[in-house]
Amino acid sequence: MLIPIGTTMEHKKQPIVTYWIIGLNVLIFAMQWAVSRGGGLTGENEALRFLAHLEYEGQLSKSHFHIWSLFSYQFLHAGWMHILLNMIFLLPFGKAVEGRMGHIGFAIFYLACGAIGGFIHTMLYDAPVVGASGSVCAVVAAFIVLAPKTHIHVLLIFFIIGIYTIPSMLLVGFFVLLDSLNLLASLAGHNNGTTAWVVHLVGYSGGFLFTFLALSFGFIRSSEFDLTQVINQFRRRRSLQKVIDANPVFKNSVEEVANPDFQLRTLIAQQASTGKTDQAAKTYFDSIKTNPTLKIDPRTFHTLGSSLLELNRIEEGVLVFEQYLKQYKEAKDRGEVALLLAAKYTRTLQNKKRASELLKKYAADFSEQHQKLAVSIQKEITS
Repeated sequence: MLIPIGTTMEHKKQPIVTYWIIGLNVLIFAMQWAVSRGGGLTGENEALRFLAHLEYEGQLSKSHFHIWSLFSYQFLHAGWMHILLNMIFLLPFGKAVEGRMGHIGFAIFYLACGAIGGFIHTMLYDAPVVGASGSVCAVVAAFIVLAPKTHIHVLLIFFIIGIYTIPSMLLVGFFVLLDSLNLLASLAGHNNGTTAWVVHLVGYSGGFLFTFLALSFGFIRSSEFDLTQVINQFRRRRSLQKVIDANPVFKNSVEEVANPDFQLRTLIAQQASTGKTDQAAKTYFDSIKTNPTLKIDPRTFHTLGSSLLELNRIEEGVLVFEQYLKQYKEAKDRGEVALLLAAKYTRTLQNKKRASELLKKYAADFSEQHQKLAVSIQKEITS
């Protein structure tokens, strides 16, 4: 069993709504348990019978449908394990997502996704459904959109017990695949359990889609590491690579080959191109300490700088690209590089002054497709 116990995503806001949702679920389940112990609808106590009737009315089903039951069913659970697993998953992911969506936005998102999942269930099945699973799955999917490159701390309970840190995409992908296989097994008649797998998958789908659209249209402020920025970074890298590939690595004479600087540039290029980022970075930074004018070729600049950024060595990656702008002032991609640096300075290094300088200096070099990002960064700088 894999139990998520935390994420590497920072959240500045107190997750008040997440705590309230968990508290309400636990309180209502305690009531369910007490009512069940007291005989439920057939019990002798009138108050318990009334509560049992409320519980019955709160379930969601096709044959006994109420609009309000699309929301009430999310706070009812079928057993201790049902509520325990849902709340365990909600706690780490809910805290992170609420921090990005805000309290009201998160509450609306949580209830709406659960309602949609429940409604789809009533369209396909006659059996009643209860539980927060659809809402929780939506929160998990939202987390992946907001922080796809983060990691999750999990408690592994198998033959051994231990705490491990694994990529978020890997863990969530595993659970989505597991739910999909369970749904297929259920459709094939090999899984006769009561779990509403459709609600899970609708939750994942709805949570992913709504969060991605909210980011794309600016309802949620974009960050350096959300899915939309990952896609934009991939596009920029691909665009930069096309520019780099159009230029040869070296155009040197026999005399230049014998030059020590040429040999040093060659060494850095070989180290960077073969994935030896640590060695290439050390060689380059050691070299410019004694020879600040050392000029490596554009391909090596981009390979080394991009690799350092991928490894989250932001300051070093930014320094490499700053050197690129300094030494290749007429580069065709100078606008894209400047925009990349402005984003890093604003969102990671907290150097808004330098970011503003770059946006102003290279404003005329930004393409139409990058103007929107430039405006967004400028708003972040002035906010």
